Amino acid sequence: MKIAELLKGKNKTSQRRLNKLFDSLRDNPKILWYPSAGNDYRDILEFSEVKIDKKNIRGRINIVTDYGIPVPNLFIHTDYDKKTTYYEWLKSVLFYDGKTKVIAKEIYPLSIDPSVTYEINRNFVAFPELAPQEPEVYLLDLEITSNKLGEIEKPVIYFLFENINFFREVLLKHRINVAYMVKVREGCGFGGNGKSVSNIYPYFPVVKTEYLIADDEIHFDENDLDMALKEKLRNYELIELKPNRQINPPTIKWSDFQVHVYKVEVKEGLLRKKRIEEILSSMRKRWGISGE
Repeated sequence: MKIAELLKGKNKTSQRRLNKLFDSLRDNPKILWYPSAGNDYRDILEFSEVKIDKKNIRGRINIVTDYGIPVPNLFIHTDYDKKTTYYEWLKSVLFYDGKTKVIAKEIYPLSIDPSVTYEINRNFVAFPELAPQEPEVYLLDLEITSNKLGEIEKPVIYFLFENINFFREVLLKHRINVAYMVKVREGCGFGGNGKSVSNIYPYFPVVKTEYLIADDEIHFDENDLDMALKEKLRNYELIELKPNRQINPPTIKWSDFQVHVYKVEVKEGLLRKKRIEEILSSMRKRWGISGE
């Protein structure tokens, strides 16, 4: 199923905007998913083509330029916390730090197909009272102005969902492919997230993930991992990419976390627990949330 088949506008204006968006995309858009995005829209800056004089910039530009990877067609964000998302969108300026300014030009309410079961699992979230009682989805038309990268206008489809619920009920159930996954400072610990999206790493071949942009935190639930491996998932390899241009410093700092860019390459054979440990050997292994 296509993501377009799951969504409808809640009014005529929203439906017209949704139609325009999906008419502009190919049948199988390259989706970027940013779980626990909160009010962070840096992924749009990192994954948009920019028209600047690269020769006169010695430092980082953005990921697609520095690493030479393709641009996604559609940005999808998830976060269950309505307080730090929806209510922030109602302000004229979502973010401004003197260098970057983010404005929500328009907000379009959407509805989601009833085949999607919405759930706030109290074992997966620290603050269930902050989540909507029913599924809420919005299409945001964003305008981002950056001192370095100029002005970028992009739509974002924002699901006010808990990440694992979104993955299982929207992506996995309906076999919607996610070419890019951004896993940065997802909030495990004091940020309100009780179930890490690193638990879905074994499913990359299923949803045809091509690139992972991630920090080094890994919070695997051993029970989830055992259940995933019973599904006879395909083996794969994470290849850490290096910039294709000289950068000083040659690292990415995102929300105070060191971030790496990986290419996902599917291999022959099935995924095993030992193989998962090998794949993620470059990341810091933190098995399980309890007791940390």
